[in-house]
Parts: sequence; structure tokens; C-alpha cells
Amino acid sequence: VRFSTVIHPSGSPETLRDPRGFAVKLYTREGNYDVVGNNLPVFFLRDAIQFPDLVHSFKPNPRTNRQEPERQFAFLATNPHATNMFTWLWSDLGTPATYREMAGSSVHAFVWVNARGERRYVRYEWRPTAGERNLTAAEAAQIQGRDFQHMTTDLYENIRGGGRPSWDLYVRAIEVSRRDAFDFDPLDPTKEWTDEVAPAVRLGRMTLERMPENYFEEIEQLAFSPGSLVPGVEPSEDRLLQGRLFSYADTQRYRLGANYLSIPVNAPRVSSRNHHQDGAFANGQIAAGDNFYTTEGALQPDAAFHASPAPVRGTVQQAELAKTNDFAHAGARYRRFTEDERRNLVSNLVGDLRNVTNPATKLRVTAYFFLADPEYGLAVARGVGVSEAHVRAEASRVQAALRGGR
Repeated sequence: VRFSTVIHPSGSPETLRDPRGFAVKLYTREGNYDVVGNNLPVFFLRDAIQFPDLVHSFKPNPRTNRQEPERQFAFLATNPHATNMFTWLWSDLGTPATYREMAGSSVHAFVWVNARGERRYVRYEWRPTAGERNLTAAEAAQIQGRDFQHMTTDLYENIRGGGRPSWDLYVRAIEVSRRDAFDFDPLDPTKEWTDEVAPAVRLGRMTLERMPENYFEEIEQLAFSPGSLVPGVEPSEDRLLQGRLFSYADTQRYRLGANYLSIPVNAPRVSSRNHHQDGAFANGQIAAGDNFYTTEGALQPDAAFHASPAPVRGTVQQAELAKTNDFAHAGARYRRFTEDERRNLVSNLVGDLRNVTNPATKLRVTAYFFLADPEYGLAVARGVGVSEAHVRAEASRVQAALRGGR
């Protein structure tokens, strides 16, 4: 398991507002299976083509070398589908108390295929058995003055003291034929699957029993990829996932070298054989001359596994999803918060939006929050000095533009 930062660099204070990476490598009898996700069940994007813009807006300004709310909220103003993620991240969920009390999610939908070739979309959730706990902004600031690696410290001390942090793994499943049964696209990673969409079913429990003896060898060299799958599990058509299938392995060949899958922590616990000959991946596992598939060769396909059918129709083009529904889920999330949690969310957003100097950005994002929930949007607007009349007028313009396809 590796917990990591997303927005902020490695070694940055663990009290900062940030999605946390929650990646698990399962060493199965059929090879390695990686469940690569975050602590939050949604993300900023639904199309991998926007990843560079997202990264550039949240990373330091190339002119000032500072991470700036001006750039982050400018990204939101241009991308209304990020409203849900901003609502999750700027709540107390954006500052988990400890790794032991932090949830996890696959974010993306994958496909499970049974022995009959029947397909289901699935999403995974990790639920901490210790319960979920988060920090307010004030609590995070207080802790940062004492220990800016408080989450790592807690995990080390707990496990070395005999604790066994654990998470229950749940899955939510939707029949592929029901993809169009909702008012949103279930393959859109900016949306959450609630119990109304698909009930969660418990699969098992994961328990951490030790900390790494050598952090570099066991954690820094870990190579996760959403494309590391086992028979019976396939990627869905989620556009963001499709981009990640390529980018992770490409990055790891650069970061760790061409033979990164031979590093002990990345190598499968079962023997692997292939027809690779010469080059960086050569490992001496093939017999001389046996370097391509034949019906009499040593490597034969397993009849139990086969590619599942996926019907397609229509025209392939780069276009927006048919069902965007960019604000309803953010509003539902806001209403599920307690009164204190809603107040903290608004306070956190206002604290950063006050640093935004572009009035058009302030107006646009407050209109997004208003479209999610009027109470939510007007509370943020009051905090940053935007009038209700202006928010309502901007919200009307946004709705008209979205209806017009812009």
C-alpha cells in the first residue's frame, strides 16, 4: 500500500488540503492487480486530455513558483464539471486526520467479467475500520506547528505499537445495460456512486502488519498502474481511465527504468513467461527458438479466459458526454454534510477565494456553487462580497451557455 500526495510535492506538510493517493498492489495467483485510487471518490476531470491543464493550475506558478488560488479557481471557472471535486476537497474531507482513519476509492469504474462473459461496471471503496475522521482548517494549522508529517508519524507509531490498521473493501456494481438509466453517466469520474445508484457489498478486509524496512526499495520504487489487471477485470470506457492506462507505465519506464517490473516490490509472486527476446525486458525465461506463439509451443492460452464482448455503435468523435449534470452531485454532497461541515466548507472556500483578484472568476465559481445549491452559493458569495443579484444573473448565463453546448 502507498499513501501519497496529489497536488503538493513529496515531503510537503501532511496537513495541507490535498487529495491523497490510496494505491494497493495485490499479489495474486494470476499476477499483480493494482487498485490505484484516491481518498475521495470523485476527481476534477472526466477526460485525460485536460490533465496537463489541471496539473499546471495546481502546481506552482512558473513565474512566482507559488501555488496560487487564483490559478486553481480559474481552472474551476473554465471547467464546471470540477465543481463536485472542489466541494469535496475544500470540505474537511480534504484534510484527513490520519491514514488509519482515511477512506479510499478506485474513483473509476472498471469492468468485471464472469465465466459466462457477462459484464458489470464496478467501483471499489476502502472503508477504515477505525472510522473516518478529518481535521478542520484550524486543527490542521495547529498540528502543522508540531509535526508536519503527523499522518506518517501516526501510522509508524500505531503499527510499531502493535496496532493493525485495517480497511474493509466494498464494491458497487451496475449492469452494463443500465448505463443510460441515470441522470448522469456512471463512467464519469466527477460523479459519485451512492447507495441509490448501486448498493455497496463487502468483499473482505485489508490489514497492514508492518512498516517498510527500506522506504526507497519498498515504497518509492513501487510502480502502480490502473492497467495492471488480472483475468476477469477490464478497464471501462471512462475517458480519464483510458489515458491513465498509458501514462502510468510510460512514467515508470522513465522514473524507474525499462526493467521496473523486475524490481522485487513490483515483480509478481508467481512465475511469469512471455515471448520477449533481447532488449531491456530479456530475462532468460524462454527456451532457444521459442520466441513466438505456436499451437505446439510451451505457452498456450488458458481456455477459461477470453475477451468479453462490448457492443459499440454510432460515431467516434471527441465531444462532451451526453449527460454532464455538472452541479447536482455537488449540491447533494453539500446537503449531506452536517451543519458544521457545511460551515467549514464555506469558510475554507471563502478563505481561498478572497485571494482571487479576478472578479470574473469569483463570480463564475460562486454561480457554480449556487447552481449546485442556492444556500451553498449564496453563503460563499456573501463571504467574498459578491451580490446575490449578480450571482443569480451569472447562474442564468451559465445555464444558458450549457444548454447551448458551450
